[in-house]
Amino acid sequence: MKPSPEQLTRLKAYYEAKLFGQVEINAVKHKVQDGRGVFVLLDARDRESFLAGHIRGALSVPLDQAAEAVKILAGDRQYVTYCWSHT
Repeated sequence: MKPSPEQLTRLKAYYEAKLFGQVEINAVKHKVQDGRGVFVLLDARDRESFLAGHIRGALSVPLDQAAEAVKILAGDRQYVTYCWSHT
């Protein structure tokens, strides 16, 4: 079955966004490994998972507490969040 022009447009947008996300993930990964990150890493997993192991320098901000954390995080910093999966 051949996709319609509308479906093709949506698929193209989806895969472009996914590719952009992958490039961003890899850029962050390399900056963290090289110690060049000028951002703050936020671990969005539950506190227990964070305590079991996390990226060095990351702050624990469980997803269910993110709305409150936004109120106190500095507005002039760049934040990168991570959790169990990047998809």
